[in-house]
Amino acid sequence: MKFAIFGLGNIGLPLTCIFASIGKVIAADIDKKKVEMINKGISPLPNEELVPELLKKYVEEKKIEATTDLEYAAKNSDVKIIIVPLVIDKNKKPDFSAVISVSEVIGKNLKKEDLVIVSTTMPIGATRNIVGKILEKKSKLKAGEDFYLVYAPEQAMNPHVIKDLTENYEQIIGGVNKRSAEKAMEIYEKINRKRVILVKNCETAELIKLSGVGLYRYVNIGIAAEIAKICEKFDIDYIEVMENTNLIKFYHLHKPTIGIGGHCAPVYPYFVFNQFKEFKLLKDSIKINESLPKRSVELIKKSVGSLKNKKIAVLGLSYKGDVKEDRFSPTYEIIKILKRERAKIFIHDPFYTKEELENKTKAKYIQENELEKMDGVIVATDHKEYKRLDFPKNLMFVFDGKSFLDPEKITEKGIKYLAIGRSCF
Repeated sequence: MKFAIFGLGNIGLPLTCIFASIGKVIAADIDKKKVEMINKGISPLPNEELVPELLKKYVEEKKIEATTDLEYAAKNSDVKIIIVPLVIDKNKKPDFSAVISVSEVIGKNLKKEDLVIVSTTMPIGATRNIVGKILEKKSKLKAGEDFYLVYAPEQAMNPHVIKDLTENYEQIIGGVNKRSAEKAMEIYEKINRKRVILVKNCETAELIKLSGVGLYRYVNIGIAAEIAKICEKFDIDYIEVMENTNLIKFYHLHKPTIGIGGHCAPVYPYFVFNQFKEFKLLKDSIKINESLPKRSVELIKKSVGSLKNKKIAVLGLSYKGDVKEDRFSPTYEIIKILKRERAKIFIHDPFYTKEELENKTKAKYIQENELEKMDGVIVATDHKEYKRLDFPKNLMFVFDGKSFLDPEKITEKGIKYLAIGRSCF
């Protein structure tokens, strides 16, 4: 069986390795440098578990071939998997340009009995009404009759995407019709050892994906932020409330956070909101969650006063711990706000070089052993490395943006420990 995977990002490249275990894969991407690395057996995702060794193995066995020629990939495959980015534009509307471009290439090279799998997170109805319509128009074939079309969302997190997709989570499949879904199921049963679940249609599968990180998790983060306000008012520790509430298995409060980042959580709520403006709970959650960086800086100002000319080190550019991923990282907004406050800003992240950090943030690089030169520290990312830090006594404050540090270890040195929902320290 010959597969073509369009999009070699954080999910697409692990998927390439997974499908290479059962067939030949043509891995297609417009990034020439990435394609060259893959063809040499070098992973563009060096920190992603299993990918570096599996990629090298399958390239040497000639089971993976990378290319920038999307036409070639579409023409020489029986199964085409779309996992290109779907982002939001400056007006917070979905930008389908990459999905449309790939769909047009596939459509022009589609054969009878081919299977097209959409794995990009999509607004409800987009698989059938955008990808499907393009494929039918370009190929003159009928979806569900001449070729098969399904939506198969990927539930995974870096850096263990391969294990998530093959062992940890069930694979949901929704087709434009039952026949399409069953065709896809035959393939996914070969790679998913957990369970493959067929749902009624692709729209159901699309909503299942959006209901997780796009709705449940996003709204839960907003609820945490609001409960944290109550904690601040009554001098209660949010973490103590959260941990004891969550002892009951039906409850799952999230930690309060400095902000939301990554290519999923800040984006997917808008896929739903743009289709359902009357979703008031989501609208309020968006407002709450997007204000978290500003709220964090306001908490610091309330405690220590003006930040003008204060030397502040921001630790962490990645949006979450122990990965190199800064898309929509709240650190960018934190730095922007600190600049407006006329603070002197320094940046550190162990996953980025000095040049990368300074180019991306326009802040000055600082090493961990130079923190004694600072007035305060904002720990924006929960890297394990930061949990082990011994903060110097001269600091005015440490703001714990992920509520993962030990408050007593900090306060016993006479340093103010600050965090959302934790003003009791």
